[in-house]
Amino acid sequence: MISSDRALTAVCTAAVLFLIVGVCFFKPGAMSLFPPCPLYAFTGLYCPGCGSTRMLYFLVHGQFALAWRENALAMLMLPAILYGLVRQWTTSGAATFTRIPARWVFAFAALLLVFTVARNLPWEPFRQLAPVAIAQLQPR
Repeated sequence: MISSDRALTAVCTAAVLFLIVGVCFFKPGAMSLFPPCPLYAFTGLYCPGCGSTRMLYFLVHGQFALAWRENALAMLMLPAILYGLVRQWTTSGAATFTRIPARWVFAFAALLLVFTVARNLPWEPFRQLAPVAIAQLQPR
């Protein structure tokens, strides 16, 4: 029987692989495979994840500057997420994500909150944190 920790790891890995493979073949916004952000759709405000699918699309297609422009925080977090998934699959026993210190969780939550507020501010340089619609960006 598979443990609940391994099941969660499998679901997260499948989701990441689905996104990576999906953006290899489909442009976000061109079809309904990748739904729009519900927070943005209802409020017009960007969440910390807004632009992350487009970021992954540009990253997979070698457009690093455009990827950074869509969601810099997600681009910075991607290596940590991939490392965490690899570590989960290669670690036997207890799940490593259950051993994250509480202060790290609170620090990350504070970072997400600050990033969310900053990317919704209408002044420069904060406007640079807001994602750009994919229609406005033409990958080379």
